[in-house]
Amino acid sequence: MLRPLNTAFAYSFTLVMSGAGAASCLWDRSGESVRKVARSWGVHMCRTCGVTVSVRSGEHVDWDSPLIVMANHQSHFDIPVIYAALPRSFGMLAKKELFRVPVFGAAMRGMRCVPIDRESRRQSLQSLREAADQIRSGKSIVVFPEGTRSPDGKIHDLKKGPFHLAEMAGVPVVPVGIRGTRQVVPKNSWLVQGGEVIVTIGTPIPVDSKGVGERERLRTAVRVALAELSGLELAQEGDQSRGLKSNG
Repeated sequence: MLRPLNTAFAYSFTLVMSGAGAASCLWDRSGESVRKVARSWGVHMCRTCGVTVSVRSGEHVDWDSPLIVMANHQSHFDIPVIYAALPRSFGMLAKKELFRVPVFGAAMRGMRCVPIDRESRRQSLQSLREAADQIRSGKSIVVFPEGTRSPDGKIHDLKKGPFHLAEMAGVPVVPVGIRGTRQVVPKNSWLVQGGEVIVTIGTPIPVDSKGVGERERLRTAVRVALAELSGLELAQEGDQSRGLKSNG
């Protein structure tokens, strides 16, 4: 009985808060107001839907400095959980289709989220440059480097695009492990149920140099960190990265 009620609340509340966030952009072009709305959305979404979020570690992170947060992707509910768990609200690197959703898309633009066109390498590169400029200016960003939700609860290969972004921005990557959202909203379902989610924030990983070797070192380090932080298995599979396509 609770799942349909939770689901109805989740989508209606998202619509209302998206409208509030989009409206806040009329007087605050910096995006800070809509980011505060997003954090409030995440906190109240989790609380009302019976999702308990426990946050572990993070004391070694300088949240006032520009960062790229990279988290594993289990569920649609990862997004409100991230906003509820992190001490600051960030923009996101997200697939362009989300920006077409009425009201929600406007709020995302107001937050300075950056759309990624997964069908166009040229547009993806342009988006990564835009995101890198934002990060260097002091606006941190969240990325789900697996590119889409895990089909089996394991940590899959990470896309290459987020690591091009890290190279361009030249800022540390903070790995964040999420466990439990797969049970809150499974991959092939839209129904929301309560549950316990654990978010573990890892130690920042610096970008030491540039080039393919450094990007691959960072990519491997982040994937291993995500598995350790989330307590989830690494999927045994080949490299399925598709160039610069990211986040789904």
